[in-house]
Amino acid sequence: MRFDRFSRRLFLTGAGGTVLALPWLSSLLPRSIRREVGAQPASIPKRFVAIKTYSGAPVLDWYPRQAPPGYSTHGVDGTVVASQRLAEPTGRHRNGNQYYGHSAPLSDFAATGVSNVFTERLNPHLDQMILFRGLDFMPGINHNHGGYLGNLGLNTDGLGGAVSGAQINATIDYVMSRSPNVYPSAPAGPRVFHLGSRPNTASYAPRDLNNVLAVGLGSIERAQAYVDPRAAFDAALSLVMPGQMAGGEPGVSTRLIDRVIDDYRAAMGGPHLSAADRMTLDRHVTHLVELEDRVNGAAARACDASSRPQAIDSGREFSVDPATITSLFDNFVDLIALAFSCDVTRIVTLDVTKMVVEDGGNTFGLGDSEDATSSGRSNWHFQAHEWDANAQRWLGQGARWVAERVVLRLLDRLAEITETDGESLLHHSLVMWSNELSFNHLAYSIPTATWGSAGGFLRTGRFIDYIDHQQPIRFRQHEGSAIEGVQFNRWLVTIMRAMGLSPQEYERERGRGFGEYGTVGKDDGHAKDYDQSNVGQVLPDIMV
Repeated sequence: MRFDRFSRRLFLTGAGGTVLALPWLSSLLPRSIRREVGAQPASIPKRFVAIKTYSGAPVLDWYPRQAPPGYSTHGVDGTVVASQRLAEPTGRHRNGNQYYGHSAPLSDFAATGVSNVFTERLNPHLDQMILFRGLDFMPGINHNHGGYLGNLGLNTDGLGGAVSGAQINATIDYVMSRSPNVYPSAPAGPRVFHLGSRPNTASYAPRDLNNVLAVGLGSIERAQAYVDPRAAFDAALSLVMPGQMAGGEPGVSTRLIDRVIDDYRAAMGGPHLSAADRMTLDRHVTHLVELEDRVNGAAARACDASSRPQAIDSGREFSVDPATITSLFDNFVDLIALAFSCDVTRIVTLDVTKMVVEDGGNTFGLGDSEDATSSGRSNWHFQAHEWDANAQRWLGQGARWVAERVVLRLLDRLAEITETDGESLLHHSLVMWSNELSFNHLAYSIPTATWGSAGGFLRTGRFIDYIDHQQPIRFRQHEGSAIEGVQFNRWLVTIMRAMGLSPQEYERERGRGFGEYGTVGKDDGHAKDYDQSNVGQVLPDIMV
């Protein structure tokens, strides 16, 4: 047994240099540290996953359109009316009138599935889900890389650059990564673990990591994602399993527990391990053995080098072989669960620029490109511009594939892992799936859904519609309506508060939240009557 006083982590060591990171075992801490923490149990870490998809969102496919008994539908688009008024108001319009969002239990839609995207296959996780409608980007932003994580002032370089007058800043994943509430000590892996199907990911890092709130183009740089699961595995786990990346030594068992069995037995039989910590250690190792067995039999994961994935070359943007895309994201999802269960990182972004469409008996891949003029069925972006009957159907089916193949696989993996309080790792996490834009190239009601409550911070199991349907519809495009909801900024604040951050850690101006909250770049023809006095507050009626 080895204790690292600098990171306050405990390890089992064994044959061939194998190192197994353990859960928090307070009875094995030095007495001085035990006196510091006293008899209080250590808090269970929170994890955050941000999944991003891209333009051409079939927004109506995200929301319920089959009304259960007792529900009605909106006449303009046929979506179900969430009829329960939230207890807390969203704010006041300029005329002084207070307005409210509405909600509905997601369980009410379980019989038919919540929507075309969130089918019955997602039902096992409805109690951990929130489906949002009406989260609006404030600036007149176009195609972008960082908006869903808070860099709301920067279009893609080829499509307008900076939004004139808007703040440009690092994204919240980097702000959270510097908080001692997320990382009390340095992690064994990357503070922010970027994965994706193209190298340039949907996140912006501060050039000065000691100044995460600096603003301006010169203060940030676009983050880079691992596009090969094997390279990502090696980067995240090399410090946890040193010497194992080359495949192990001849004649030495490949099972992790066999490699550390002597140290494990000594720890379990030693006089210093409390009964509670003995149970925790046994549960932890049992989970790893079970997970390793699944790797050998069914491509799950365990905290062992035997789960190291094969290298995958996903190719360029239009390399869209369905089997390759599926294998790529299967491996990324399993790697996220592995990295969380080994606690080598607590913040992950997953950039989904490719998806699979299953259109009847015809299965094909789509790849997102910033070049909308490159025509063809395989160009996700082109199809979003085409927006004919085929494109609408294909984009809806592609979003469903992301929900059922990527998101659901991740939820299942996180739900399998039980923390020391008996709750799942999913319960203690916050998994967000959001989008670059909403309908057409607009930023109203960004399709967003979450799972997990960040350890009980969020009230889950609900469809929450923040749109003020009493406001006039300014215009409609691609079946979507430009009408006021609530600032996306308040969702960013909610995420950071859920992860344990205080306003002092993310605010540049007291009470103003995070990111550009002004409606810069929008003329009077746009919906922009928001209450900016509460932009720094968490979303209405969202906390437990």
